[in-house]
Amino acid sequence: MKPSNRPTSSLGILPERLPRRAFLLRAGLGLMCGLGLGRDARQRVWGQSGRAGDAPLPSLSLTVIAQVPTPEAPPTHLTTTDLTLYDAGVEQVIESIEPDPSAATIVFLADNSATFQVEVGDMEQKARSLIRELFTGDRLMLVGYAKAPEILCDLTDDAAQLVAGARLFRKSSAPRLYDALLAVTEDVFRPATTVSKRVVVLLSDGYDEGSQTSFEAALAALQSADVVVYALQAQDRTYGAPRAKRLGPKPAEALRLLTEGTGGRSFKLEEAQAAAVLTDEVRRRWFRLRYRPQGVNSTTARRLFLVAASDQMVLRAKKTQPPPSTILK
Repeated sequence: MKPSNRPTSSLGILPERLPRRAFLLRAGLGLMCGLGLGRDARQRVWGQSGRAGDAPLPSLSLTVIAQVPTPEAPPTHLTTTDLTLYDAGVEQVIESIEPDPSAATIVFLADNSATFQVEVGDMEQKARSLIRELFTGDRLMLVGYAKAPEILCDLTDDAAQLVAGARLFRKSSAPRLYDALLAVTEDVFRPATTVSKRVVVLLSDGYDEGSQTSFEAALAALQSADVVVYALQAQDRTYGAPRAKRLGPKPAEALRLLTEGTGGRSFKLEEAQAAAVLTDEVRRRWFRLRYRPQGVNSTTARRLFLVAASDQMVLRAKKTQPPPSTILK
């Protein structure tokens, strides 16, 4: 890939397109995963719970987000009696649920393709709206994607750097959305083992063209790394036209599955309070639930179902629990 004349760096999908930092991080992660899988295979830690000879499954952590009508709503309080969790259809014992007061790592990921129906100036304004709403300690990265994702501003809490990066959006070529989601997950969030709040704010209509990564693989990577996707949903450039199944879901459906599947939510592009609402959720409505899976086959992906005890409460979490060997601790 030719170097850009702009002050940017690049995330890539193919090994030869990775920057040195991302390549080293990914190589180190692969080594750790390989060692971990070997140990697990010898000790049979990940066997199906309840069968003779299998060790108990370790406790898992799950992000739970409380949805409120406005950021001005009173603080949310949750206890283990306020919700019920089902893993693979089996009701689970919730060990604890506690607020997560930590700072967030956020990636603003914007479609920069030539046919995207949002102008560059509007992309800048959406990024600036998010920058204004950041809380103390939050770090933000600005990434534009078309054929490949480009870092316009690396992770920082410096507003001046972020505002400067927001002026660098440009439009070209085709949108490889699924490749960009995988690159962000693997090169930004996967190495961030000490960060519990991982957020993608996706400015997109959900359209993908030409990705080497499948939609299913991109979503599974997000879920395994415990990344929550918020979407700023633009007008579908295809207007709902039929799409071959092998190419992934229709754009609007892709955004729905990405947000609901990770515990996030979508906002219409014109919603003025979108940045304020999502940052309020991340800072004040974010909880860590811990449970020890019982009665499940831990070697396969399982469906998760969260039920609030009160009809007045809306709680969200990712829809799928990946196998333990793929989960980012």
